[in-house]
Amino acid sequence: MHYIQAVATAFALHISILHIFLILVALGLLFFAFMVISAAMVKVDQRDIYPTSKAPEETKEIRIGFFSDTHGIGCLRSPEWIVSQFLSNDCDVVLFGGDHVHHRTVRKSDLKLLTVIASRLKEKNIDLIAVQGNHDWHLGKSDYTKMGVILLENTWKELPFERKIAVCGITDSERGYRPWGKIPDDFSNYDGVRLVLVHNPDFIYSLPDMSASEENDRPFDYMLSGHLHGGQVHLPGNLEFVFFRKDQIAREEGILGGEYTFRGYKGFISKGTGTGALPIRFMARPEIHILKFHI
Repeated sequence: MHYIQAVATAFALHISILHIFLILVALGLLFFAFMVISAAMVKVDQRDIYPTSKAPEETKEIRIGFFSDTHGIGCLRSPEWIVSQFLSNDCDVVLFGGDHVHHRTVRKSDLKLLTVIASRLKEKNIDLIAVQGNHDWHLGKSDYTKMGVILLENTWKELPFERKIAVCGITDSERGYRPWGKIPDDFSNYDGVRLVLVHNPDFIYSLPDMSASEENDRPFDYMLSGHLHGGQVHLPGNLEFVFFRKDQIAREEGILGGEYTFRGYKGFISKGTGTGALPIRFMARPEIHILKFHI
């Protein structure tokens, strides 16, 4: 009798442990599904930006569409949807912050996104201007030309608007030591608003600290970047950067996305539109941006 009771107790305990295991597995699968759904919920972020200290009443609004880090099939929204947001919000120009592809072997499907977006924008005489990210090092300038994209490689372009504004694109390299490109002197001396487009915001550490300098002494007025994905799977205390990533501005300053002022420079970091190795996000919603620059 005692033996039977012992067997029954052991069996009941086994069933309880199995139930707990199955519940944990189900919760894990639900959480993973939630992260996949989150990766597809691209936010359209609209904000006003004042890159210089001019009073708002003296400025004119220029709408700049901005997105970054699509990572090929890592972007779970269609190019048609993305470009429709830029067009419906009357963007004057669209900037892309790099990491268009993800794998070392570039497939035709990887190039579709920027090709479709550039084509639709060109129908409305809107330029798509890009820089390379650390995943794009194997794409040549001819690839961007075929896609209809203007690639800036440590060069700059004046935008054809009533108010004087120019954008300078800084190149990035693959992971590891980054031999950062240089801001051209003639761009620094440009007498309009100067925007820098660079994939990784850590570029700011290659520049002199301008915290104690006058605004007019800085080599540009505003910087646009991506790369960080807002952590993509964002953990308390920015632990994803403490343990898994070496990006300096995120690890040391806790700057993962949005507007910031650091070392005397103003800038904005996108959390990116796509994903990395896995199509998941947590507490770091993907986004594209309608940036209303008042200049």
